[in-house]
Amino acid sequence: MIVETISIHDLPFVMLIDRKKLPSSPCIYLVLDKSGRVLYVGRSINASQQRESDQKYNALKNLEGVKISYLEVEESLLYSVEKALLAYFKPPLNETDKHTPRGIEALRRQKGLTQSQVAKALGIDVSTVRNWEKSRDGTKMFMRVADLCELFNCNPRDLYEPIEVSKNAES
Repeated sequence: MIVETISIHDLPFVMLIDRKKLPSSPCIYLVLDKSGRVLYVGRSINASQQRESDQKYNALKNLEGVKISYLEVEESLLYSVEKALLAYFKPPLNETDKHTPRGIEALRRQKGLTQSQVAKALGIDVSTVRNWEKSRDGTKMFMRVADLCELFNCNPRDLYEPIEVSKNAES
């Protein structure tokens, strides 16, 4: 099955509120917004009994015109078809799943940077970047900064005053 040949707009569907009407057979389901953008891809042996997480459902229920298109497939193909559709559509609500890599290493790789490039850009030793990625030295500080940003609803740069280098300090 080639993902590009699937016309998601021609697939059978149910509205989000009617999700219990999904088939009881193995299928891949795609949650689409009213403009047809794929927001989430999932798989289920029995989609009519599939229970979405409260977080995902809450994110979707307030959107207008959300529908669930589905593609019935053999149970043995569920994982591979889902994986192919995830890679093709890159749906934003799948990004929050637990299996999605997180942290400094994942962010570095998304940007296509090496540990050496990050170290050079920050003016630090590459071993420091390695330690950060392995949750060693300095990671408690990151957690504290994250907690402060959450508490104050701000970004990290809001936590400090910019440091100005005086002309006397440059000499």
